Amino acid sequence: NPCYNWSILYVNLVRLSLILARQAQARGGVLIHGALAERDGIGVILAAPGGTGKTTASNRLPAPWRSLCDDTTLVVRDPQGSYWAHPWPTWSRFLDGGPGGTWDVQNAVPVKGIFFLAQAVEDRVERVGPGQAVSLLVECADQGSQLMSRRLSKEETRTLHLEQFNNLCALARVVPVHVLHISLTGAFWQEIEQALEGSH
Repeated sequence: NPCYNWSILYVNLVRLSLILARQAQARGGVLIHGALAERDGIGVILAAPGGTGKTTASNRLPAPWRSLCDDTTLVVRDPQGSYWAHPWPTWSRFLDGGPGGTWDVQNAVPVKGIFFLAQAVEDRVERVGPGQAVSLLVECADQGSQLMSRRLSKEETRTLHLEQFNNLCALARVVPVHVLHISLTGAFWQEIEQALEGSH
């Protein structure tokens, strides 16, 4: 419907994005609170709670790396069981006269690694096992999709969370998950590149 109030339009856009994410989750996908970066056609997700460095890390990436989004990523599964990531809008950029922005949400890249950011003195990557991987993923998926369960009954919410958990377990079996210990000045992307080479 036509909307002349920006705050209502903003809410409607967020709700629409959650409908799309919900449909993707029903097909094995998940919305993850994490930045999406790409190099040579390969995508990685830099995951972390809000305010812990996703945007800063994204801005530090040098060419040929490209930051596709810095807040939330929609991960989908194709019929062959491979995972692809779509950049998702950073909705907070539209609040309080923020800078806004655009994201090519139809452009997907294959996900080859998920890296959870941890502040450190020097850069290093630590591969985590499937149990810890799912635990970390659950936290970031909860943050990425926390509004998805609004107005649902307890049973509907339980079904939604169980579906999300099963999707995350499947994702962790296919995509390597790491903790990326990241310093303020180091070339952390080189650690990511080495981890990607090792996973091949």
